[in-house]
Amino acid sequence: MSEYETEEQQVEALKKWWKENGSSLIVGLFVGVSALFGWRYYEEQNNAHAIIGSDLYMQVMQSASVQTIDEKTVDIHNQLINEYSDTPYAALASLALAKTEYEKDNVDGAIAQLELAVKHANDEITKQIASLRLVSIYLEQKKYDDALALLNMKHDAAYDAQYEELKGDVYSASGDVAQARMAYDNAINLQGVAASQWLILKRQNLGQSGTGESARTSASALNIQNSSVNL
Repeated sequence: MSEYETEEQQVEALKKWWKENGSSLIVGLFVGVSALFGWRYYEEQNNAHAIIGSDLYMQVMQSASVQTIDEKTVDIHNQLINEYSDTPYAALASLALAKTEYEKDNVDGAIAQLELAVKHANDEITKQIASLRLVSIYLEQKKYDDALALLNMKHDAAYDAQYEELKGDVYSASGDVAQARMAYDNAINLQGVAASQWLILKRQNLGQSGTGESARTSASALNIQNSSVNL
């Protein structure tokens, strides 16, 4: 009898708990299930979005590979820029079209595409590739201020040596020998024994600086390289 009463009491306690907490439990369960399915839907939508962006990018690449930038290609590229700039494909498409435009001697078109790539790149590698290519074209066109503006922008430290060497090229081309020396020295110091002979020769062609320390650094790096070649 006492055992029956105990079970009965447990049932009554469970009924009481359910009456007090059942609604909250159902709401919590509903919220949890909704969140789970909502997240899955969000992921599926994102995946579908990325897949469409990838397909559009491949169409642009096919046109770029045969150097045919027709109205359809332009429309697809505009769609990537306007609707898929949150994916890597918008900036990558701009890079591909920039290469095609440059090879067709449409330098202004190449600049426009590279500027779009810099603007819409959502990863550091694509952004730096576009920036460095753009600097090279600015240098060809003697747009030294535009080139330096890009080179002075914040960038990943992994690209410091490339940026410094390009600064040296810009300063040298514009006639600012002192700044060119400094930039080349920075590039050589950053690259260390991996500094290219071409970089070192560019620095040496500018002669010694006031302190002579820069030239000694360049000469030392060149000697190291020559020793490596002899080995």
